[in-house]
Amino acid sequence: MGETRAGKYGRNLAIWINYTFQTIPQDHRKGYRTRFISELRKYSLKPRAEGEPSNEGCVHELSDLVDIEILNPEHFARLVKEGIHLMYQKQTSARVLKALEENL
Repeated sequence: MGETRAGKYGRNLAIWINYTFQTIPQDHRKGYRTRFISELRKYSLKPRAEGEPSNEGCVHELSDLVDIEILNPEHFARLVKEGIHLMYQKQTSARVLKALEENL
């Protein structure tokens, strides 16, 4: 079996993110990447209860941010997480995140 759609998306998302990492000054890049991945791993894959409109793990990543500061790795990771959350259900999100982490 070939690469899944979610896997391909995660891999290509990693290409974009790695390109963005290159814009960070070399002496800050490793710490930026570490903080980005740490924030990315906070993505909640907890399913909602049947019949419930949302769940405790459903985090609106951008609700408290007025402007995204890409030089802040936590902001950038939250933007990525929100995009995955809006496009995919939890099981597919997990596959996207797995492929993303494997390719960062």
